[in-house]
Amino acid sequence: MTRIMHWMQNNSVNIYPTNDFRQLVVGPLAEYFILHLYLFSNGDFFSNLVQWYAMVISCITVTLIVKEFGCNYKLQIFSALFCATLPMGIMQSTSTQTDYFATMWIIIMAYFILKYINFNLPRYIFAFSISLGLGILTKGTVYIFAFPFCIWIGINLLTNNRKHFFYLFSIPLIVFILNVGQLNRNINLYNNPIGLGADNNTIYTNQILNLSSFTSNLIRNIGLNLAVPNQEINIKIAKAIHLIHDHLNISSGDPATTMTGSYFIPFSLYESTAPNTLHFIIFFLIVFFIFFKKKFLILEKYYLFSTIAGFILLTLIMKWTPQHNRWLLSFFVLCSPIIGFSFFKLKSNKLIYVLAWSLSLYSIPYILFNKSRSLLSEVKVENKQINFYKPFFFKHDRQDLYYIADKFFYSRDLSNIHSGIVEEIKKANCYKIGFDVFSFSDMEYPLWLSLKKNLDNNNLKIFNINVKNKSASYAKDESEKELICAIISFDKEARLVKLIHATTVK
Repeated sequence: MTRIMHWMQNNSVNIYPTNDFRQLVVGPLAEYFILHLYLFSNGDFFSNLVQWYAMVISCITVTLIVKEFGCNYKLQIFSALFCATLPMGIMQSTSTQTDYFATMWIIIMAYFILKYINFNLPRYIFAFSISLGLGILTKGTVYIFAFPFCIWIGINLLTNNRKHFFYLFSIPLIVFILNVGQLNRNINLYNNPIGLGADNNTIYTNQILNLSSFTSNLIRNIGLNLAVPNQEINIKIAKAIHLIHDHLNISSGDPATTMTGSYFIPFSLYESTAPNTLHFIIFFLIVFFIFFKKKFLILEKYYLFSTIAGFILLTLIMKWTPQHNRWLLSFFVLCSPIIGFSFFKLKSNKLIYVLAWSLSLYSIPYILFNKSRSLLSEVKVENKQINFYKPFFFKHDRQDLYYIADKFFYSRDLSNIHSGIVEEIKKANCYKIGFDVFSFSDMEYPLWLSLKKNLDNNNLKIFNINVKNKSASYAKDESEKELICAIISFDKEARLVKLIHATTVK
């Protein structure tokens, strides 16, 4: 959301000075949609609709894929239910993160592969290319999950449809045309199209590529989807995974393959760490039972291989983090049509009804008790009793709601600190403000809103100062920066926010 504030202030989506490289190199398509909604409504009232509609479109596309597999409408509905009840999907659908929006393009891309194979019409290759290009413009993880599907369509063109081989060259061309603006900005800034080296202090890809590192990440990614709302069980699963690591003589917290700390089993009702436990168990038991019974047809088998290959590539390439389930959302949505096809082969209506009810009931806590945006009530276990509290939006005004997740994670109250800072700046009659941000800061956006609300929005200008990377050279107007009369300092991860000075302007 912070990059959107800068875009509106600058009247441009071009590069601007910032120490948070995510605001510059990460795919901007979802934020383009949010930007337009923000401008239409003069606020962020509809910003989460981008992800919500992505979920709806993904569920619809899942039904279309199941139809291409030859399944009836009941299995189409069941597959959509499997997709719609994914806990991580439910959490993401009400947020401004980009994982579901990226997933939407991946599942649409997969649909057009099936349409092309079934109907042999070149227009579906163009539709596939557009979906791939828009997905890449949204998030870098699309490269990983889309790669096996690109191999699939390439093999199909080479072996079954050589007369359409020429169309294969249209795929990278269309992807390039759709991404040329962002690719050009990244090349200008970091001399490569995807922004490698944007953050010199953090490495997101595995520094060791061998069987041991892959096994470690595979076990831990599976473990993320075995978490249950019982701490004792989660501790036992975590211990078992640690024992496996010890047996393999590898560390479960190796910084070469791990982003944050040692391994643990996180169970939460939060959008970055929610587990898909029931869905994973269903996929593992049902799909592999059908697979080993050799009931998969060629088309469905290639689709399954491409889906699993995406999971394997993510495990092989990216360092493990407790937030990996955000990225694995694409894998689970891609699994949804396979679940429908599996039950088509099983021909068990009773089991479908049982699982449909189970999935529906399983999703209720994630719908109602979102950790940062609870719909009905907060739930806390205190003295072995479950207590219900009023949801946040009944107890806080709109401005305070931006700080809920921060209170949840860090048990701090930046809302009062920000209010005090804004009041001091207002007394100083200051409208040119410098943000001194060390690196990442998720708390810039609430401060932006507080400043815009309490100061004259027409004159307010916010700049990033003391920028230590190449984007510093993209300062739009140095003369305007000389008028800065207040500096607000954010340290690493915004654990401390303070007003350095506010000079009174007459």
